[in-house]
Amino acid sequence: MKVRALFVCSLCLLCLVEAVPTPCGAAGPQLVWKVKLSGRIYTSPLVADFLPNPGLETIVCDSERRQVVCISAHGETLWSFGEGFSGRLTSTPSAADLDGDGRLEIVIAGGGGNLVCLRSDGTLAWRTKTDGEVDWSAPVIGDINADGSPEILLGSWGGFHCLSATGVDLWKAKQFGGVGALPAVADLNGDGKREIAVPVDRSLFCLDGAGNTIWQCTGPASCDGVSIADINADGKLELVVTFDDRIIYCLAPDGRRLWAYHGGYAGGGDGWLTPPALGDTNGDGQMEIVVGDGNGAFRCLDSRGRELWYYLFGHPFGDGPTMGDVDDDGQAEVFAGFDDDGTVLCLNGKPEIEWRFMADFRVTTSPTLADLDGDGFAEILIASNDNCLYCLRPPGVHRSGKLQWPMRRFDAAQTGAVVGR
Repeated sequence: MKVRALFVCSLCLLCLVEAVPTPCGAAGPQLVWKVKLSGRIYTSPLVADFLPNPGLETIVCDSERRQVVCISAHGETLWSFGEGFSGRLTSTPSAADLDGDGRLEIVIAGGGGNLVCLRSDGTLAWRTKTDGEVDWSAPVIGDINADGSPEILLGSWGGFHCLSATGVDLWKAKQFGGVGALPAVADLNGDGKREIAVPVDRSLFCLDGAGNTIWQCTGPASCDGVSIADINADGKLELVVTFDDRIIYCLAPDGRRLWAYHGGYAGGGDGWLTPPALGDTNGDGQMEIVVGDGNGAFRCLDSRGRELWYYLFGHPFGDGPTMGDVDDDGQAEVFAGFDDDGTVLCLNGKPEIEWRFMADFRVTTSPTLADLDGDGFAEILIASNDNCLYCLRPPGVHRSGKLQWPMRRFDAAQTGAVVGR
């Protein structure tokens, strides 16, 4: 590891690191299996127990072919669905038990303004129209009115909608227009109902279950994303919000700003940040915040907004990072794929590269961590623009620990919120 600068101040311990190759002789990950689809994959792997056969299943989109594909824990294709999609599939699917039958349904925003719900066996449950393209956003699922039935939240370039579990449009937010970023959903005020945090332009809107604004926080630049968790272990949830120009806010449940971080180091270029991944990476009982930026830099902050480390890899992020203790050393590793060269990195908290994997083309998705076959080892799933879904196992691992932020937007419903853990 090549250290560019190291200093200590009252606010932070900062380590600026240039990316260097994986140390000579270091073992790379084992390729467990690879599935090659017909076209490029633009959606992050969605992993859950969809079918009664052993292990977990993975849902990805054969994006250019306009098909949703289900793959077994051992890499066999179980089913595919491709009826009625009018454009390439770039929206990562979400999953939840919508009808209360104990099985998960899969919701995907398809090309041409379609919202499609599939049963766990790949058959069509329902389809409805949206009022605009969804593009790279995705449906988010949660019971926001505490009626025992989940709702589906969907931002499109036509607006922000709440739909019932059967696809009926319940309301549209009138406070703002198109929404390209994903909301986060959690019970912020402890009333038993979930609130909705929606990034729109330079603001974060907090909505109630009927779509009314509870509060609004406006930042200095475009709002990139939001994640929710009790990051400081005080028994209350916080909202961690990223903005352009490498700015991060931490907000209380009522919208008050608790702290602000103003990043630097990468110079000009793309100053946007990914939505935060949240998890206890160092075992101190509080959560750290890991984000990536458009110039290919990782940032790790503690729960008070102090920078713990910074790592410049130099390639733009494909999507947000994920994190989990895949080698059971008590500390979570950070994983990310990169948009221009197909690199996937596993980074530890020193920080340094533990290993890297190279796909044959760009990786525009978040890696997903899951114990697919229930043997105590976490696999790493990588979806690439080279048409392949890769299943990797980290080197030298005897078992895995806690998976802190295992997939894009934390869970299968893409709530962006760590609650009750």
